[in-house]
Amino acid sequence: MIRVVLVDDEPPARRKLRHLLSSETDFSIAGEAASAAEAIEVLHRERPDVVFLDIQLPDATGFDVLASLEDRSGLHVSFVTAYDDFALKAFEVHAIDYLLKPVQPSRFADTVARLRRMIASGASQEPAERLQKLMAGYSRRLLIQDGGRTVFLETARIDWIEAARNYACIHSGPHTYVMRSSLDSLASKLDPALFRRINRSEIVNASRIAEIRPKGHGDQQICLKDGTELIWSRRYRTGSPAELLQADS
Repeated sequence: MIRVVLVDDEPPARRKLRHLLSSETDFSIAGEAASAAEAIEVLHRERPDVVFLDIQLPDATGFDVLASLEDRSGLHVSFVTAYDDFALKAFEVHAIDYLLKPVQPSRFADTVARLRRMIASGASQEPAERLQKLMAGYSRRLLIQDGGRTVFLETARIDWIEAARNYACIHSGPHTYVMRSSLDSLASKLDPALFRRINRSEIVNASRIAEIRPKGHGDQQICLKDGTELIWSRRYRTGSPAELLQADS
């Protein structure tokens, strides 16, 4: 069975997609979402084969949703939107299809047939690679679920990040945001010219460093402008302290 998630802030739009899918006996609806925050939660929880994703959501775009997923392996994306402005970007990210509202049954059937062929042929790895290319270029902001709200945090405002099991604690001034993500996944989204992994569990924004001094045994102590002290492990040394201090210049 091919598992599907529907993401659209308009109930009638989701209802129409449900109706169109009702005749496809090998497709089942695993979940629905009406916002970007809900979509991220449902996609993390259900790990579907397919998502029909609206681009214009109340709290973010469909592109933001994809960029916020830690693991996109096996996910096939078909955008559904009332506007054709984003068609080029959708195909640049190699989405499977781009459906314009109101979705025509014959057009939808073509998309379903294409999805069925790709999944049956074992092409489930291709969309993940394509989506990685889609999100090529480093993130300028992160979408973070903070309690009942969604926060868009500019990456330039991040001071440092620390791992906490399956989560990452993102420190930005007086605020700490908790995001469900591995440190490796976050590192891949951040510009390495500015953000450096300094040990197994921490990433630092080089522009926030005030001082670096020897710690012993080849390690270095990094002092941030707000007084935070971190350890730059010798195992993660890829350059001199001077090069790290100049990383943001």
